[in-house]
Amino acid sequence: MTTSVLARIGRLPPCAWLVRGLATKKPPIDLREEDLDESFVKGSGKGGQKINKVRNNVFLKHRPTGLFVQCQKTRSLDDNRRVARKLLAAKLDDHFNGAQSVRSLKILKLQKKKAKKKAKSRQKHLAGSKDAAAHDVDEDDNDDDEDSDDDEDSDEDSGEDSADDHDSEDDPDDTDDSAQDKAAAAARKEQQ
Repeated sequence: MTTSVLARIGRLPPCAWLVRGLATKKPPIDLREEDLDESFVKGSGKGGQKINKVRNNVFLKHRPTGLFVQCQKTRSLDDNRRVARKLLAAKLDDHFNGAQSVRSLKILKLQKKKAKKKAKSRQKHLAGSKDAAAHDVDEDDNDDDEDSDDDEDSDEDSGEDSADDHDSEDDPDDTDDSAQDKAAAAARKEQQ
């Protein structure tokens, strides 16, 4: 039983995502020591007397392109040399690959993620405000229908003219509702 399972696993085709990932991967930028000019300069800034006296600031220049990096991340010369080479490799990647460089692809990925999150949030808020507005309109319609039925019943009993009473009571309420609706619409436009 176990041999048949292992035999099946061995015959599985390679994962498509793995093959696709290997096919699109760019070769890393090759820094050759012959192409680099390296010099050490006195540092400056935080770190006290040691930073100001010791030459631990690395100045690394790539001769073929003319690109250079200056690095003083740490107080150690060896660490600064290592970091300077990484920074120069990233700079060369940007120079040669442009929009397809590792840094550019990371930035693009973050921008897409941010835009997607913003669109989702905007959609959520728009849907919520539309539902709330529709719910308020439905309640207002129901309240008006009930009020008009009550007014008609009371008018029939008392014999008074319902048009005069209805206009004087509902006009101030209508203006308040329309002002509130206008304010809510203006607030929604500002959010967008």
